[in-house]
Amino acid sequence: MPLALEPNETFEIVLESDKKKPAEQQPKFIYRYLTCRQWRQLASFNEKLDELGKNKDASTDNVMDEIFETAAIGLVGWVNMFDPQSKEPIPYDKNKLEDVVTMSEVMELIVKLVNTRPNIQDKKKLDLPSDSDTAESAKIVKDQQIAQKGD
Repeated sequence: MPLALEPNETFEIVLESDKKKPAEQQPKFIYRYLTCRQWRQLASFNEKLDELGKNKDASTDNVMDEIFETAAIGLVGWVNMFDPQSKEPIPYDKNKLEDVVTMSEVMELIVKLVNTRPNIQDKKKLDLPSDSDTAESAKIVKDQQIAQKGD
C-alpha cells in the first residue's frame, strides 16, 4: 500500500526550542506522510503568500489562514502539549494549532514539513522481505570465518 495511505505511518516534528528537553517530555507534532496532491499544496505556499502580499485587499486574516492551513497539511496529532496555567494536557484539535504555537514556530513547522521527505525506496526496502535467499551466502561466509580461525 502507498506510504501516504498507511493508517499508522506517521512522523514527528519537534521544534528546535524543545530539542533540549528530555525526549519523553518534548512537545511533538505528529504528521502523516503526504500524498502528491498535498505536496503540491505545500509547494505552492510561497507563491500564495507572494500573491497575498501583492494584493492590496488581502487582509492579515487571509495571510494567517493560509499559514495555518499549510502548517496543518498532514497534521494528525500532538503530544506533550500542556496548558501553561492549568498544566493540563491540551487535547489535539487541528483547529487549535493557532493556540499552541507562536508565529515563528508555525513557520518552523512549515519549513520542517517541507524538509521531511522520506526516502520511499529505503522505507519500502525495509518493509519488504529480501528477494533472494541469503541462507547459502551466509553459510559460505560462516565457513570462511571458521577456516580463517583455524589458520
